[in-house]
Formats: sequence, C-alpha cells, structure tokens
Amino acid sequence: MHCKAVILAAGRGARLNPLTPFIPKEMLPVGGFPAIHHVVLEAARCGVNDVMVVLSDGKDAVKRYLTEIVCPKGEAASRLSAARDKLLSSVRISFAMQKELLGTAHAISLARAYAGEYPLVVMYPDDVLTLADHADGSFATARLMIAARQTGCSVVLAEEIPGESASQYGVLELSGKGNVRRVTALSEKPAHYLKPTAYVMIGRMVLMPRVISSIEEHPFTDKDGVIPALSEEADRGKLLAVIHRGVRFDLGSHQGYENILRQTLIGR
Repeated sequence: MHCKAVILAAGRGARLNPLTPFIPKEMLPVGGFPAIHHVVLEAARCGVNDVMVVLSDGKDAVKRYLTEIVCPKGEAASRLSAARDKLLSSVRISFAMQKELLGTAHAISLARAYAGEYPLVVMYPDDVLTLADHADGSFATARLMIAARQTGCSVVLAEEIPGESASQYGVLELSGKGNVRRVTALSEKPAHYLKPTAYVMIGRMVLMPRVISSIEEHPFTDKDGVIPALSEEADRGKLLAVIHRGVRFDLGSHQGYENILRQTLIGR
C-alpha cells in the first residue's frame, strides 16, 4: 500500500523553554543528528518516500537541514553528513506553513491535497520510538501501515500507561485482545480518569482519505485536535489501534529529552 507521510513540526515546544524560543525542538541533537532526521529516517525505513513537513514561523532551521548542501570538515562530520545526504536522496520532501497554530487537526488538513487518494502516515516528532519492540527490527509505524492495508481502516498507535497520567493524552477505549484492537471510543485529555491504567494515543497514525476530508468538517481548535474525526471512524467501526510494546521517548519535555540523551537509540 502506497502511503505519503506528514510530519507535524509547527508547534512552539513551550515545555522546552527556554531552549525552544531560540532553537526548534526538532533540531535538538539526538545521536549526532537533529531529531527531525530520525523521524524522516523512520518514514523512509517504512517504505514511505513522499514526506511533507508542516512548519511555522521560526522553523527555518528545520527546512534548511532538509534541503541545504553542507561542506563537512573532519572524518566524523563527513561520515554523518554522508548519512544525511543518503537519507535525503531517498525521499521527496515538501513543506507547508501553518500560519496560525490552530492545532493538530488543522496541521493535518494542510496535507489533504498532498495526500490525495493515498493513506496518510501522521508523525509527531515529540515521540521518538526505538526498534526494541519487535524481533524483525521493524518500526511500529510499519505495523500501522500493515494493519491499514489489511483492513482498510485508519489506525492509531497506542500505549498503556498509568491512569494517573491519562489526562495528558487522548484516551482510547478498546475491544478485543492482542496487539491490534478495535477502538470503540476516544476522549481528549480527560480531567478525571479513575481506572488504574489507560490506553492512550501516541505520535503515529495512518489516516484514510475519508478521515482527512472529515477533519475539515469540525472546528479547528488546539483542544480536541483530530479526536472528533477519529471518533466518527470509531463509531463506524473503522478505527483500529496497534499497541506499542517498545520504548518511547518524549522529546517535548526536559525530562524526556534528558532520557533520550542517556540512552542509546536501538537501530538508529
């Protein structure tokens, strides 16, 4: 199944102040490359060669990294630059500007014409995933794409977390067992979540064209994001969740970024 991808890189990264007024969080170094490099690499390794990056004012450094030619000096710099050049030669990258930060649904809607008739892989750079969760070394994103191809449904990546942290996420109600389950209901950042654990959405999903079209039927707010459109799919029985069993780092917070720096990212 041919897919295109959109990377949502327009956010201000307020949780990473005072860094992010001066450097986009997507440009923070992770293993010798800026964080955005790893997300593009993930798309490429999943067989997605058409990638749109949604930016906003102040994100020029991200666009420059993904387009400009550099002249490295030194063996290490040359080796890493060669890896960057190899990646960028394997993907077609385009850009969209989110002039007003009206939330993730609005950012995704900017890729509607770009995606066309193809499913759209939506990638949030805040979530940095490792390859530790699967014996064949595949990314979770690849398993989302497989589930979407086999069922014709939109698919989100889910993780089980302590219920006390559920108010920070979109929460899923799931049916069935195993690593691929049907989503029966969604709620965005519930104020009071009483269950001991929760399945929550994390930063990868595959959206069918009908979902991308329906996004524009709802008001663009930074509160509910893409939840209303996904809820409609869940009501139709057309939304699935793949359970992520691996390691996830939260690039969007100081603690999360410190955790990244302490770890060796497997498979990177």
